[in-house]
Amino acid sequence: MSYEDRGTGAGDEARGAGAGDDVRQEDAAADASGRAEEARAELALAELALAELALAEEEVSSRRAAAEQDPDTGLPALAGALHRLSNLLSAAGNRTGALPPAKEAARIYAELGTRHPGDFQAELALAMGALGDRVAGTGDRAAAVPFAKQSVRLQRELVEEERPGASVPALAAYLLNYATRLAGAGEAVEAVPRAEEAVGLLRGLAEEDPEAFLPRLAAALHALGNHRAAVSDTSGAIEAAQEARSRFHTLAAQRPDAFRPELAAALDGLAGHLDRAGDAGAGLRAAEEAVALCRESAARRPEAFRPGLAAALRTLARSLAGTGDPQEALPPAREAVGLLREEGDAALADLADSLQVLGTYVELNGDAEGAVEAFREAVALHRSLALEAPGAPDAPLVSALDDLARALARTGGHAAAIEEFDETVEEFAGVDPATARRLGVERSAFLLRCPAPLPATGVAELVNWLDEDAERTGSPDTVTVRARQALRAYGDIPAVHTAWEEETFTSVPDWLALAPETLELVSAWMFAPDWPRSRDFWSRNAEVLGSEGAASALDELAVLDPSGAQRHALLREAVLAHGVTAAYDPLILREQLAQWLECVDWKESRACLEEHPRLLTVRPPDDTPLAHVAMLDIGRTEGLDAAYRLVEDREALQAYVDRALADGDGVALMHGGGIEGQVFGDRLSSLTHAQVALVLAGATEGFEPDDLTALLHRAPEETRARLVRETVALSVRRPEPHGETWLRIIRALGGED
Repeated sequence: MSYEDRGTGAGDEARGAGAGDDVRQEDAAADASGRAEEARAELALAELALAELALAEEEVSSRRAAAEQDPDTGLPALAGALHRLSNLLSAAGNRTGALPPAKEAARIYAELGTRHPGDFQAELALAMGALGDRVAGTGDRAAAVPFAKQSVRLQRELVEEERPGASVPALAAYLLNYATRLAGAGEAVEAVPRAEEAVGLLRGLAEEDPEAFLPRLAAALHALGNHRAAVSDTSGAIEAAQEARSRFHTLAAQRPDAFRPELAAALDGLAGHLDRAGDAGAGLRAAEEAVALCRESAARRPEAFRPGLAAALRTLARSLAGTGDPQEALPPAREAVGLLREEGDAALADLADSLQVLGTYVELNGDAEGAVEAFREAVALHRSLALEAPGAPDAPLVSALDDLARALARTGGHAAAIEEFDETVEEFAGVDPATARRLGVERSAFLLRCPAPLPATGVAELVNWLDEDAERTGSPDTVTVRARQALRAYGDIPAVHTAWEEETFTSVPDWLALAPETLELVSAWMFAPDWPRSRDFWSRNAEVLGSEGAASALDELAVLDPSGAQRHALLREAVLAHGVTAAYDPLILREQLAQWLECVDWKESRACLEEHPRLLTVRPPDDTPLAHVAMLDIGRTEGLDAAYRLVEDREALQAYVDRALADGDGVALMHGGGIEGQVFGDRLSSLTHAQVALVLAGATEGFEPDDLTALLHRAPEETRARLVRETVALSVRRPEPHGETWLRIIRALGGED
C-alpha cells in the first residue's frame, strides 16, 4: 500500500465490494457530520468573538465618559478597557484597528505615572509590551523593538526595587517578547542574552513552584533554542531544545491532553537543530516522534492542530532527505501541502512555504516540471501576501522566486525565469520600492547563472547598480551586500574586475577583492557563541583573521551587524597589538562574571567562583548588585567560606554588621547592607546601613534620610529599634562632623530627639 493510500479504504474490494460500499457510505456520512459540527463550532466562536468586541467597545465608551467626569478614578479604568479592546481586535485579525487603542492605553498609563510617581508602572510595562506587539503586527518590526525594551526596563525596576507591581514572571515574559521583537527586526545576536536571562529567571521560579512554572520554563527553552540557532550556535540550540523536550516529556506524562502538542513542537524544533548539525539519524527520530504526536492531536481537533502537523511533516521531509533518500521526503511534503490547502486563507503563508519544500524534493527526484509548478504557486502566494502588506520582510518572496528561477533554468527556461523577475519587480515598483530594489538585484544576480552572453550583462548591471546606488543612498545596506556577494561569487573574477574599472572608471574596491572564503571565516569568528570559543577560533585561523582581508570583511559585515563588527574590529587590533591572551582575558572574565551574576542560588554562585577563581580579581561594573560586590570583596580578603556564610546565616551577617559598626568601616557596612536587602529582604536595615556607610565616608550629599520613613511599615518593630540603637551608639562615638545627619537618620527611624 502506498503512503497516500493509508487510511483511505483502499483494499476494501478484497473483503467484498458491498461491504466496502457500506463502509465508505458510513465514513462519508460521519465525515459530513463532523464537518457540519466543525462549521457550527466555528460559527459559534465567530459570534462569540463579535459579541466580545461589541462589549469591549461599549466598555471603552462608558469608561471614556466616566474619565471625562472624574479623571483620577476614570482614566485607569479607561486605559484597562482600551488594552482589552486592542487585544480582542488583534485576536480577531484586525491588526491595524488594534494599534490605536494600544497607543492610547500606553499614553494614559504614562500620564498617570507622571501624575502619581511610583504608581501604574506595572500597567505601563504591560501596555508598552502590547503596543510593541501591535506595531509588529502591522509589519513594522524594527519600530516594535523600543516598546518591548521599555516593558523590560519598567518591570525590571519594579523587581529590583521590590515595589508594588513587581513580578518576576512578568519580567521573564517581557524578556522573551523583547527577544522575539529583536529577532524579528534582524537583531538575532541581541536576542540571545534576553532569552537566556528569561530562562534563568524561570528556572529559579520552577524550582520554587514547578506546577506553575515548569511549562513556562520548557516553552522558554524551546524559544532559546531557536534564538541560538539563528546565530549559528548549533550546539547551544540543541542543548536548549533537548532540555525543552525533556521538560515537556515530563509534563506530557502528567497531563497528556495539555502538553502533548507542546512536546510535539519541542521535538520538531530539536529535529531541525539536529539536522543542521549533521546528525540526520537523531533528527529523523525526533521528527518522527513529533509527527506521531501531531497526528494524535489533529485527529481530535483537526482545525486547531492541522497547521502544527503540517509543520512537523515539513521537518520530517527534510530529515528524511537528510538521510540520503529524497524519494522518502515526498509523501510527508505532499501531505503537508494537502493539510494546509484545507486551512484556506488562514494558512496561505505556511502553504507557500510547504509548496517550496515540496518543490525542492520533487526537483531532487528528477521531476523538473513538477518542481516548476510547485514553485510557481509558492511565488504567486508570497507575491499576493507581500502586496497586501507593503514593508513586510521580503525574504519569503525572494526565496520562492529564486527557487522558481532555478527550476525554470534547469528546464532551459531562462527567458521565462527572467520574465518572472521582470513582472514581479514592475509589480512592486510603485507599491513597495524597497522590495522592488531587492528583487532587481536578484534578477541581475540570476543572469550570472545563465548561458552566455547573459552573465556579462548581469555583471555590468550589478556594477552599475552598485556605483549608482552608492551615490544615491550614501551608505550600504543588506541589498548592497547581496549585490557585492553576487559579484564576488561569480566564477570569472578577472572579468568582474575589468567590468568595474571600465564601467566606473575607478580602481577595484577592497570589498570586491575580498575572497569569499575570508568573508565566511570572519563571519564564523564574529558569531562564535562565547569568548573562549572565539579565542580558540582565532588561534586556529590566526593567519587569515590577522590579514588585511579580514579587516575588509569586518567592514562588509558591519552593514549587517554594526555593533558586532565594531567590537570584533577592536578585538582584532588588540590581538595584533598585545597578543591573544591579553586581548581575550578581559572579555572572558567579563563573560564569566555575567554568568556568575545569573546563578540561580548562592550554592551555584559559590561553585561558579570556585571554578573561575580569577573572578575575585575583577572590578565589577557599577550596576552590579551590592550583595555580589560584597561576595567578591569579602571572598578576596577573607575567603569564600567567610563570604558565603553571610548569605546563608542571618546571625553571621548581623555579627559582621556589628563589627563594621564598631570599627566604623563604611565599606564593610555597605557590603552588609547590600546582603541584608538582596538576600534577606530586609530593606530597612539595608538602606539604613547604606546611609550610615555614606556618612562614615563623608559622602553626606545625594541621599535623603527621610526615605527610611517610607519603609518603616514593612519592618518589624524589633528591627526598627535595633537600627535606632545602632545609629545612636555610632553618633555618640563619632559625633563630628555629621551630628545633624545622625539625628535626621534617627528621627526618620522613629527614634527620640
